[in-house]
Amino acid sequence: MNESGREKETCTFKKSSESIDMIRIIAIRVVDRVKESGLTQNILSKHSSVIKVRLGFHELNEDICSREGYILLHLKNDETGIKALLNDLDKIYGIELKQMDLGPQAEKPYPIPVESTIAVVGMIIKNRSDITGEIQKILTSYGCSIRTRLGINEDDQTKDSGLILLELVGEHSEMNRLVDRLNSINNVSVGVISFN
Repeated sequence: MNESGREKETCTFKKSSESIDMIRIIAIRVVDRVKESGLTQNILSKHSSVIKVRLGFHELNEDICSREGYILLHLKNDETGIKALLNDLDKIYGIELKQMDLGPQAEKPYPIPVESTIAVVGMIIKNRSDITGEIQKILTSYGCSIRTRLGINEDDQTKDSGLILLELVGEHSEMNRLVDRLNSINNVSVGVISFN
């Protein structure tokens, strides 16, 4: 329960070993970004030391400017800082939190449910210089399902690894085929976050 006495979904991370290269992503759905953005932004600023990358987006076209918004956070490997961030975010009623862990110990991604209104796919790519062409061909062939794409180089340049985040739209069967294709590539760890 939060301050308003209502139940809300919480986000907890599995503790990871220091020897495992685990990439941590949390997605925040802000139900009413006009109403909740100030408090959310204050908390993210307070905990900026644990956030490596932050990306925000919302639906915008000629006919609509959605009040619902989404924020993706790529987090540092700091269990104490992550716990403090999630604890503060959990106090805001108008948001929903979900997590994605990417790396050798991460669980296989689940299928994107038909009722999902938004899906985010993350993938960490090891030895990317060897498989970049294959990944690019797959992403290009599913280009009509990808609304947003963000590539992030990892801090350690000796690892030849990178992170890609995708916002997917369209047919759920097509989105799931994309996830399956990416998940079948060696040295790629794939995760999915979806919101209903």
